Amino acid sequence: MEETKGKIITFYNNEVFPTIIENKIFIFLSLGLFLLGSISGVYIFKILLNNNPEVINSFLNQFQEMIGPIQDLTPFELFLTIFYINTRTSFLIMMLGVILGIFPFLSLWANGTILGILYGKYMAEGGTSLIFLMGILPHGILEIPAIVIAASQGFRLAKEVISPPVGLTRSQTARINISRGIKLFAVILPLLLIAAIIEVYISSYLFSTYGKI
Repeated sequence: MEETKGKIITFYNNEVFPTIIENKIFIFLSLGLFLLGSISGVYIFKILLNNNPEVINSFLNQFQEMIGPIQDLTPFELFLTIFYINTRTSFLIMMLGVILGIFPFLSLWANGTILGILYGKYMAEGGTSLIFLMGILPHGILEIPAIVIAASQGFRLAKEVISPPVGLTRSQTARINISRGIKLFAVILPLLLIAAIIEVYISSYLFSTYGKI
């Protein structure tokens, strides 16, 4: 038991945490893109959508139709669905970063923009920032870092494939970074797992008790 525990600690200390530290520039870049997307979402709502409710309602109706079956799931089924979707998204953000970093860029910006639009709509309907944050932060404080870590490795993969380190070919660099990315899931998966539990069993309760988006 102690030997296994020691191997796990060694793995995290030697393989996982050093990669996160090496990716710090890309982590800040990813977080910045998400935050800028959120800010743009708020302004998009205020400038374009606030006076055109039919546009945002059409968008939300289409979104609701797309996720409609989720509403019929049990809490446990919903937890599994959210965990699966976020895990798949993290994997794609990381691996498709090889295509010039386009996918992680678009994914971060789009998710931030959607969050900003929802915030703008919620505030326009008389909600408060506190209630909105109460429903977002409990799981977002774990979910967002997981996505940001995945995106950071996607950007690093793109950078090092475009400009490989000295002595390495592009294919070697790609294999090395894909291996690093897979190891990062040792952090990403626990974060997404806990975030999904909180989102289903805590965030939804807070919204149903204190207000809804």
